[in-house]
Formats: sequence, C-alpha cells, structure tokens
Amino acid sequence: MKSVLTIQERLKDLRVERGLSLEELSKETGISSSALSSYENNEDKDISLNSILTLAGFYNVSTDYLLGLTEINKSSVADISELKLDDETIDTLKKGKINSRLLCEIIKNENFVDFMSDMEIYVDGLAEMQIRNLNSLVSNMRTKIMQQYEVSDSDHYLRTLKACEISETDYFSRLVFEDIIEIAKSIKESHHRDTETGDANNPLDDVINIVEDYKKSSDPMKATLATLSRQLGMNFNKMETSEVLFFKTIVEKYSTVYRNMLPKKGRGKK
Repeated sequence: MKSVLTIQERLKDLRVERGLSLEELSKETGISSSALSSYENNEDKDISLNSILTLAGFYNVSTDYLLGLTEINKSSVADISELKLDDETIDTLKKGKINSRLLCEIIKNENFVDFMSDMEIYVDGLAEMQIRNLNSLVSNMRTKIMQQYEVSDSDHYLRTLKACEISETDYFSRLVFEDIIEIAKSIKESHHRDTETGDANNPLDDVINIVEDYKKSSDPMKATLATLSRQLGMNFNKMETSEVLFFKTIVEKYSTVYRNMLPKKGRGKK
C-alpha cells in the first residue's frame, strides 16, 4: 500500500467511505458530477479553490489533508508533547523511511492493544516467575519418578513430562506472532481490492462499463483513445495531432477490444 495518497485518491476514498455515488455527492455539494469525476481521475485537472473549500467542509477534513500536505484530517490537532514520543521516534517518523499510513492502520486495529499488552508482559518479565515455577514443578516431578521407580531419563513418559516444560521465548514468540498476524490479516482484507490505495472499485470495472457505452458512441475511436489516456495517466486533450494519429494507429492495429466494438460485416451485410 502507498505511504502517501494523491489528491485524487483522497477524494475518492472519502467519497467511497461514505458510500456516496458521484451523483449523490454532486447533489450534496453543488459541484457537477463531471467535475467531481475529473477531480478523482485526472491528475492534470486543476481543482478550484471554491471546490476544495466545499469538499473539505463537506467531509469535515482540513484543506491541508485534502491537498496531501498532512495525514491528519481534522482541523484541531493535539500538541505533539501529548503523544509522549521521544525525539528519536519523532525523527524516524519525519524521515519517511517507514510507511506511516500503514503504521497508523496497525495502531488503530482492534487487536493492537492485545499485541502491546503481550509485548509488555514479555519485555517486563511479568510472566517469567510463573513460567519458571511451572517448569520447576514439572522437573521435580520427573526427578521424583526417576528415583522412585528407577526408570531412565529416556523413558517415554518422562520425555513427555520434559516436553511439558515451557520456554518463555517460544511461548511469547507464538503469542506475539498470533497478535500481529491477526492485525496484518485484517489490514490486508480491508485492502484486498486494491493493494495500494484500498479503493472499493477495481479500475478495470470502470473500463468495462465505458466500453459498453462506446458501443453506442458515434465515434468509438475517440472515446477509446480518451479512456486509454486517462487510464495511463496521460492528458488526451494536450496531445499533438501527430501524437493522436500515432496513438490511433497503435490501437487500430493491436486492440481487440476496439475491433470488437466495430459493426460486424457478415454475409449479406455491407
């Protein structure tokens, strides 16, 4: 997953999180659905100041968050001293060497408290004495059986008792692993449709829907070129005539999708 979302991704995520279609958002904000669509899909599209203020107000986020200048989406921010982080930790976060967005999702996960609790128990050795006492009890029992019944240490039942002894490190390794894997699985599931942005829609679904519309278009080639350009992050309207002609030649020669949209010429048809 990306560590930082683009303005387009932020706008789409905010809308999808609230379960709104472009048409519904348009009714709520007074911004046309075509403009909202271009804001979410076209990186070259300039967003007016009025639209930024309107969308920030509607989503109840700061304009800095909407513009990608901060990951904090609320206007009011707690003083950094309240977080009780040391200087080294703050410097590490500032350097951007870790995925802060993923770190935030880990911390917000419902299993994170259990993970931190188990880590604290292990680091502080809070269970060390209890585990040592249990192992001592099992060891004394083995010794007593060996002396009373004169059996070898390699006896099956004595080896079973030996296997009952607990390694503190092994025990907490498994426990902490179970905690963190539950967190990882939960986050992975929330992003299973798009491993980078977590979008609810597969971009290919949009393409398929557009292709269906093109079948009714009077100029399917122009529609195809415009859509392919958008999917590839190119601005079709800024292309030179020679570039459009070259693009058109490539599509006509290699695109089976485009050829399938053309009227079929069968027997008896002209």
